[in-house]
Amino acid sequence: MTRSGIAAAGWLEKAELAAVWEKCFGDPPRHIHYFFNNLFEPQNCLTYREDGGIVSMVHMLPARIADGGRLVQAHYIYAAATLPEYRSRGLMGQLLEAAFQEGRRRGDRYSFLLPANRGLYRFYGNLGYTVGFELRTLAVSREEMQQAAAGAPVWQFLPDYGKLCDFRREWLSGQDGSAHWDARRLAYADGINRLDGGKLICSMAGDRPAYALCRPAAEAGACEVLELAADPETFAGLAANLVDAIDAQQYFLRLPGDGPLFAGRGRRAGFGMIRSLAAGTAPPVGKSPYLGLTLD
Repeated sequence: MTRSGIAAAGWLEKAELAAVWEKCFGDPPRHIHYFFNNLFEPQNCLTYREDGGIVSMVHMLPARIADGGRLVQAHYIYAAATLPEYRSRGLMGQLLEAAFQEGRRRGDRYSFLLPANRGLYRFYGNLGYTVGFELRTLAVSREEMQQAAAGAPVWQFLPDYGKLCDFRREWLSGQDGSAHWDARRLAYADGINRLDGGKLICSMAGDRPAYALCRPAAEAGACEVLELAADPETFAGLAANLVDAIDAQQYFLRLPGDGPLFAGRGRRAGFGMIRSLAAGTAPPVGKSPYLGLTLD
């Protein structure tokens, strides 16, 4: 009898899962293989089988959410996909409900995700998710970045992902509801970004690091900074290294909505959704919860 319905993925199904990914998202094979070679874990993937094959999948990447001054266990929904010919049949809703149950079983307090487009915010809203994160975007000229560098030395450092994660936790301290990642997830974000010609720029101010995850922007002569993790004390050194490493005329920054860098500038908007997995409880409400490093 052919197995059908929802089940955990297996190691031997990597090729089949990769085929679903490619058909649904159209990503280059090198990106897909990078995920399955570096971050895939079958215990973090649920599948829906029908007609003898996998037709839908969802990955639950381990993460943390800041809640009441501490980091609690959560999962990030990634690469949720259903083959086109099996859509509009409720399969993804069933998979996500199974993910909620699995998350509760393993102790996750929250499930969060970044919808791929505005229309999906309504879809996930119907499944109990609410907009729970905020992002501020703005453009900074090369001249402004050079002024912010204020003569700081150019001295890049190789990334120590563990130390960068420690700094990121410090950087976001006090911002309840923000998402936190471990060193493995940060290394993956760096690796997948490098496949798109991006760079991770690291600097030090004394014993404190800062970093910017960058990639070429669609606009000629521009750079997109997917995450800029720095505070006023570490930003000058990072800005100096950024303009030295990336010869751009404009830098498009993603920043926490309420962060001190370029305060009051930019466009603030919801960026990501969250759902509590405990009955009768709501997600943490912070001043400006930040998602970041969403692997989008």
